[in-house]
Amino acid sequence: MDAKPLSIGKILSERQRFIVPIYQRTYAWNQRELEPLVDQIEAKADELLKTNKVAFSHYMGALLFIPDSDPVFGRIQAFNVVDGQQRLTTFHLCFAALRDVAKSYEFDGIARQISDLIVHSDDTPMQDRATERYKLEPTTYDRILFRHIIDLDRPALRKKYPDHFYKNGNIKGAAPGPLWAYWYFWEQADDYIREGVWLTDSTKYDRAALQRRLLALSTVLFEHFRLIVITLAADDDAQVIFETLNSGGKPLAAMDLVRNDVFHRANRRGEDQAALLEEHWSEFEQPFWKQEQTQGRIKKPRIDFFLGHVLAAERGAVISLGELFSEYKAFVVASAFHSTADELRALTKYAPAYRQLAEPSSTGELSKLSRRLNTFDLSTAYPLVLVIAQSDADDETKARLYDLIGSYVIRRAICYLTPKNYNNLFVEVAAYLKAHGVNEDAFFTVMESKKAADTSRFPTDAEFASAIRNRPQYGWIPQHRLKLILEELEFAMRDRFNIEGTLQDGLTIEHIMPQNWSMHWPLASGASAPVDLVTGVDEAMRSEIETRQAVIQTLPNLTLLTPPANSSASNLNFESKRTRLHDSLLKTNIAIASEASWDENAIARRADSLAAAAIALWPSPRHS
Repeated sequence: MDAKPLSIGKILSERQRFIVPIYQRTYAWNQRELEPLVDQIEAKADELLKTNKVAFSHYMGALLFIPDSDPVFGRIQAFNVVDGQQRLTTFHLCFAALRDVAKSYEFDGIARQISDLIVHSDDTPMQDRATERYKLEPTTYDRILFRHIIDLDRPALRKKYPDHFYKNGNIKGAAPGPLWAYWYFWEQADDYIREGVWLTDSTKYDRAALQRRLLALSTVLFEHFRLIVITLAADDDAQVIFETLNSGGKPLAAMDLVRNDVFHRANRRGEDQAALLEEHWSEFEQPFWKQEQTQGRIKKPRIDFFLGHVLAAERGAVISLGELFSEYKAFVVASAFHSTADELRALTKYAPAYRQLAEPSSTGELSKLSRRLNTFDLSTAYPLVLVIAQSDADDETKARLYDLIGSYVIRRAICYLTPKNYNNLFVEVAAYLKAHGVNEDAFFTVMESKKAADTSRFPTDAEFASAIRNRPQYGWIPQHRLKLILEELEFAMRDRFNIEGTLQDGLTIEHIMPQNWSMHWPLASGASAPVDLVTGVDEAMRSEIETRQAVIQTLPNLTLLTPPANSSASNLNFESKRTRLHDSLLKTNIAIASEASWDENAIARRADSLAAAAIALWPSPRHS
């Protein structure tokens, strides 16, 4: 048996064929497996375009095969695929799609190079050209379709398999796996290479830029995606080895690899492994760290996410969750720890804060921030929070910084500002605070440098107040996040004479003036609007309707009620709602109930009150 790590390009460049035995399952990968793979390919292509290199190769698991027979002169050597056929088939489909994308833009040289990876060229010696020209022979069920994908272009495939496409040309979700995967790869590759390459007149693309992006995709897939290739000898028991590789045990998590690496190095140094385990690593053996968690589309044990956040905090850079072990090894080399104990302390010092972030207690500033971040699904802020939490800043400074992080998130949500750059922003702020001190002045300085960028700036008080007054929030901010905002405003507006403690469970968002208001809520002029808000409306009434519609979904027209009260209140007039609002015992609802009427003017008054409370509750950074 021979095992070695090889690039996909190396594997497919050889004069050899791979045969998937009949007992193997048919191609089964779908969007769940393919979408993360595409993300990884594109991320590495971006890295190559940006830096002209790729830091780490991506390992896709094992490819286990055994020679089909002894080599024969003039015949291409064939291997039976014992394990890894899903991966191998996927890479063939991906290269087939890239080849056809290259053809569609008349990059014929690139197309020929890619084609040589999936079929043998015509000048290759073969005994049976009809079979041997294909470098992969899938299972019997998939074989004909696979060969059509290799041999036909997209229009011909649509014509050949019309039942698997809609009339508009889009592929159906129930299409056979190989066809769906090929189509998905083609569309994703085409979208990627066309991104940002259009010239100023928006009708032509920059051909050189298009070629660079196509070459970047092809290069990273060829050179930087690898498999552990295990070639069995004729006397090896392929089934025993297959069962060993695919036994019932759980696959190794990244942190399992880290643990093995750490203790192997400790052993080579002659360090006391038992003491290291007891004094440092035992924390990570708790069930808390082994629970499966999901972030975005990625599902891993919690300890792997912890490792990613710690590395981001320590290195001040975005970490690839798909290559955690490689990222960790690079971190260890760069850190040059004096001992394994020092290395482990660099991890364990973050554990208490991370526990608070993952499972917040009922009190404390860090727990309050955790609830905000978890509600907004923003674990991307964790590296920054960890840097603050383990620093030697005093508790008051930490609390203030936690508040500013939460304020930043909530202000930007209310101001309609994108969260897409948060992973980069939070890591950058973490690195700046580590370098210049964990304090509000440093936070202010780094945020001040972002004030011109909509992707990262901290909204001003004036912008925040204007968004509260004028921007529709219901339907824009998801309801569970909007509920958190209203709950925090309720507590902020209470004083010592109001009820203390938590709000009751199950409160839901209620429109004070309902969304369907025409029946019971006359306009400011006293006129009643038609149910459809259109029939028989003159210009004056249209203006009144537009003014009202503009405030219906804004924060000042929203509050919290229990579900029965919400259902009962529904579209009733304000007099009918007043008692239910008052009986809720919420400070904000009692203030609403005290209004003589609820109209655009009352909403404007509440907007001013909420804006003042919100600016104090979710502050902006200040320079001392």
